[in-house]
Amino acid sequence: MEDVTIHPSMKTVWFAYIVAILVIGAGVWLFSTYAQDQPIWVAAIPCVVLLIPIRMHFSRRLISMRLHDHHLTMESGLLSRVRRTIDMAKIQDVTVRQTFGQRLMGIGDLQFESAGESSGMGMRNVDNPRRIADQIIAGSKEAALIRNPPRP
Repeated sequence: MEDVTIHPSMKTVWFAYIVAILVIGAGVWLFSTYAQDQPIWVAAIPCVVLLIPIRMHFSRRLISMRLHDHHLTMESGLLSRVRRTIDMAKIQDVTVRQTFGQRLMGIGDLQFESAGESSGMGMRNVDNPRRIADQIIAGSKEAALIRNPPRP
């Protein structure tokens, strides 16, 4: 199995940037049309909307999932990092959840559970979630065959 690194999709981040730019444009238009007697800094108030996509952009880079050497590793965090590694042979369930909006954008949420774990792991807003789920399941089967080869 080849090494694969997966990050959450940029599609939702770009959508948030577009919405923020539209809000800023509407705010500038309203200021220039109706509030010309106000201080100029009032026109900058709609720019606060940009904080939402910027936060989404940074948080997207702070989480990653890596499929390697028959292991699945999830890492998250900026200054302090959390790293959780699961043996692919122990993965029992992979769930793909997609809202209507996610289906339109071709993204979805991945949830997977392994044997003996009290809680599942997952990643939100992943591109091509079904393909990745299939890769995880195939890797799980392959790792189980390597660990317990069939006897003749």
